[in-house]
Amino acid sequence: MDMNQLFYHHQIALMTASRTRPNGDGAFDLARHYATRINRFRRSRGLSPDFTGYSDRSPGF
Repeated sequence: MDMNQLFYHHQIALMTASRTRPNGDGAFDLARHYATRINRFRRSRGLSPDFTGYSDRSPGF
């Protein structure tokens, strides 16, 4: 998957999670998954791992 596809899927996951119940368990799990993949992609190319300030290790988006 290229960077644009990863960003697209991450954005869709964020929008989907934002429409779930406020205390929905795991609502942001898919978004975190894509954040992890984006950061891995960036690291493999020598870029900063935390794109636009998001971290795949942060507790919430």
